[in-house]
Amino acid sequence: MQEKICLASDNWTPAHPLVLEAIVAANEGFAPSYGSDPLTEEAQKLIQKAFKSPCRVFPVPTGTGANVLALKLACKRYESVICTDIAHIQYQESGAAESIVGCKLLLIPHVNGKLTPEAIVKKIKTEKAFGKHSTSPRLLSITQPTEIGSVYSLEELQQLSNLCKEENLLFHMDGSRLYNAAVYLETSLDKIATGLDLLSLGGTKNGLMGAESLLIFNPSLFEGSDHIHKQTLGLLSKMRYLSAQYIPFFKENLWHTLASTANQKAQEITSIIQKIPNLSLSHPTQTNQIFFTAPPSWIPLIQEKIFCYLWNQEKSEIRFITSWNTSDQDIKNIKIFFTELQNDKL
Repeated sequence: MQEKICLASDNWTPAHPLVLEAIVAANEGFAPSYGSDPLTEEAQKLIQKAFKSPCRVFPVPTGTGANVLALKLACKRYESVICTDIAHIQYQESGAAESIVGCKLLLIPHVNGKLTPEAIVKKIKTEKAFGKHSTSPRLLSITQPTEIGSVYSLEELQQLSNLCKEENLLFHMDGSRLYNAAVYLETSLDKIATGLDLLSLGGTKNGLMGAESLLIFNPSLFEGSDHIHKQTLGLLSKMRYLSAQYIPFFKENLWHTLASTANQKAQEITSIIQKIPNLSLSHPTQTNQIFFTAPPSWIPLIQEKIFCYLWNQEKSEIRFITSWNTSDQDIKNIKIFFTELQNDKL
């Protein structure tokens, strides 16, 4: 019996074998706790080398934890964060920003998943119009790639960075799938992070096992950061198991290999979808996220064959996400399935 294809999320994907080997190797003998071990030091140096920066690196077990730590470092309770209306920190983190950080999120309707400089300036002016009766905008947070898979170009990132300097805003990037964006842009990690003050660096979605990090590039945010790392529950006692995963990830350039595979498989599936008249792409596929609409009667049949999310019920929109272990056989089976579905042979 053929196994069900998994395109629900790269979070569903297993950790890469080299990552598991690193964890097993880290299990030998004793090591200092709370990040004072040699593996954590090595991982931090590898990340700093990849980003060409003496940034501070704080490993955490979840992406939400990285975002909360970033916002906590950046914002006082009367300050606010500018983001899109579909930002992960807005609608997929259970109100963590408001609950734990205590800051307000200032939402801007997205344009193809992104924020534009014009919309940001307008929001700042509106929020500042009533002085102390409003919040004080302090941080701009973007997601790269966005929640619909679109990618900010290096030029767009530079424009946003310049705007942040002009408006005295800190610049944060939620980079849970940053590697996929870097592959799409054919650029290095240091270039895609140029101008940032804070970066929530992903890992779990690209072959690691519960490993994320917050990178702090702005030295003015260093003070107290180790204490807030602890306060926001991100400091693990046995940090070596989390840190060890980053060693093959960066030393072997594994991040690039895995993200390249995921992006390529997404393109192959997109090509299949484009050839099926009853299916329509919602957005161009730039990374490993694919959004498309299907006839309502097809959705149960698709979900019976493929693990995936019905992203927008009103539009009959489905989301596929590929990963490092999406196989050639998966692609063949998807092509056969959709062809038979179109020809009404199921």
